[in-house]
Amino acid sequence: MNFWLIVVLLGGGYLLQCVFGLMQMKDFSKTFRPLRQMGRVAIGRTNGGLRAGAIVMFAIDENGIILKGKRMMGVTVLAKFKDFNGFEGKNVGELTQTDVEKLPKPLRKAILDAAMNYNIIMSGGEIPPRLSLFQKIGQKLSPKKPAVMSKTE
Repeated sequence: MNFWLIVVLLGGGYLLQCVFGLMQMKDFSKTFRPLRQMGRVAIGRTNGGLRAGAIVMFAIDENGIILKGKRMMGVTVLAKFKDFNGFEGKNVGELTQTDVEKLPKPLRKAILDAAMNYNIIMSGGEIPPRLSLFQKIGQKLSPKKPAVMSKTE
């Protein structure tokens, strides 16, 4: 009896997580669309894991000047996007640590990620994919390979 109760509770929790995840994706799309109509959008994010994560979106003009900002920060899937003022008129590619020093750490990382992403794209590069949680764990657990020295004669 207890086994089936646990299975039902876990299944219900998973289903609830999926529903809230879909709601958050819908909120992202609803927020992104008007920013995209203003011009290009620079997006930065930081994963929180068990801590708060953050996503920032900046609508920018053709010169990289920020027109409008939105941010989402929180631990759960219940976090929503909110207006993010204070960066209008600044060049997204020139944002530095001093521009964000008074903000919470997840937000600082997301803003600097948006600046880095913008600079990579503008220089013709591609944004590298991020490692998943399991890939990071695998890297930490795998033995390090010693450097091979080659003979030069």
